[in-house]
Amino acid sequence: MRDNFDDNWFDEFDDDADDYGENEYISDLASLNEFYESIKANPVIFDLDSLEDYITLALELGEFEIGLELADTYLKFSSYDSEMWQKKGLFHYHLEEFEEAEKSLLKAYTLNPIDIETILNLASVYSKLENQEQELYYLKLANDLYPENRDAKMHLVYHYENNDIKKAIELLYEMLEDEPSNIELLNELAFCFELNSELEKSIEVYEKILEIEPYSYLTYYNIGVIYSQLLNWNKAIENYNFSIAINENFASAHFNLGNALASTGRHNEAIEAYKKTIELDPNDFTAWYNIGLSYEELEEYHKAIKAYSKAIEINPQHYNSYLSRGFCYDTLGKHNLALSDFNKAIEISSDNPDAWLAKADLEYSLGNLSESIENYLKALELDPSNPDIYFNIAITFYEMGDLGQALKFYNDCINLSPNWAEPYYQRAKIYFFLSKTQDAFESLRQSFKLDPTKQTQFEKEFPDIVNSKLYKRLLGKKK
Repeated sequence: MRDNFDDNWFDEFDDDADDYGENEYISDLASLNEFYESIKANPVIFDLDSLEDYITLALELGEFEIGLELADTYLKFSSYDSEMWQKKGLFHYHLEEFEEAEKSLLKAYTLNPIDIETILNLASVYSKLENQEQELYYLKLANDLYPENRDAKMHLVYHYENNDIKKAIELLYEMLEDEPSNIELLNELAFCFELNSELEKSIEVYEKILEIEPYSYLTYYNIGVIYSQLLNWNKAIENYNFSIAINENFASAHFNLGNALASTGRHNEAIEAYKKTIELDPNDFTAWYNIGLSYEELEEYHKAIKAYSKAIEINPQHYNSYLSRGFCYDTLGKHNLALSDFNKAIEISSDNPDAWLAKADLEYSLGNLSESIENYLKALELDPSNPDIYFNIAITFYEMGDLGQALKFYNDCINLSPNWAEPYYQRAKIYFFLSKTQDAFESLRQSFKLDPTKQTQFEKEFPDIVNSKLYKRLLGKKK
């Protein structure tokens, strides 16, 4: 459910200096602090109206702790003011003290049980407390008391979006009967269809919006997002381009256009789209990271490294940039730099198996087999259902001459991935070394059955065994 509280107030303040200029903000904040200090020095109040004004100002300025203290002071002198109890609840809510917010809002509700703001705010608090039963109770109460109030209906829609999407869609259709061209309702309906994985219906609703607002760049963008989910990249690209044609400064459209182009292998065009994103939003490290991915696909590893480095410069904790840059360094033979990046990735996110795997593979390629095993085992601990890890551990133990451990991990790999030919093939080689000929040939049979090319490979690798009568007999091969 979307809260009834204005969580974006600060964003609006930052983005719109005309609505609340910096000088005005500083002046009001100074006035609030001066009044607050005077109240602390002399808590005897003679002018409740002024106190109420400063409480409202504290709410507007986001000074919730000060506002809470002033509200408590007010309620000492006027404890039956439902509006002040509601404001106290608001302060607690914004301070994420939801149980205290509940108590204050219930007090406000007791004093004025038909105030819709109190009722909706109570629903929002119960949403935070994950009490869906009480949340729904107050939402329905608001709608029963004020059946024509669209705000109350929309809050019920938001609740159903998280709990019963079909009811959200039904309610939106009911509202659209009275307002068939309401853009807000149509956008919400399209969003609900997307949540319900009815993506084609979502597109239909967005196209209805375009009939009403043919130059809505956001609608074209949203259609592009849906087509991206459908993996219809050409349609996605078409709609992102329409969005950009209407608003060329829409960074998200350029970014998603880059993603769609990269998904079709058009990496040079994708890079240009990401660069445009960066022009509009210089701090978008993900755009630099995606540029790196595209350069890597183009095998331009030095350029990829520069892009990943730029992403890291902006966000020094970006795990994927370190990991990807490490792969590029490894490809270029700069193993120490690769190892440093893999270690940094592990430092940032030690519970992600990918960096442990990358480090293990690198240690293996450098001949550091014990270190490789250590890192593979850590990756396995984090991802115990990944057959590739078992296979790599088996290969490493084989290289170390520990055939017993190698055999164990090949068996584990086969148990997880019984239709993969390679572990059967490698296991057969161990059985031959251990003189378990029958087991070796049985494992070979499975390997050849799953991948007939393995037989050709084996016959090239082990001509002595192939020429034996036992091989011909056990595999049913004609002389």
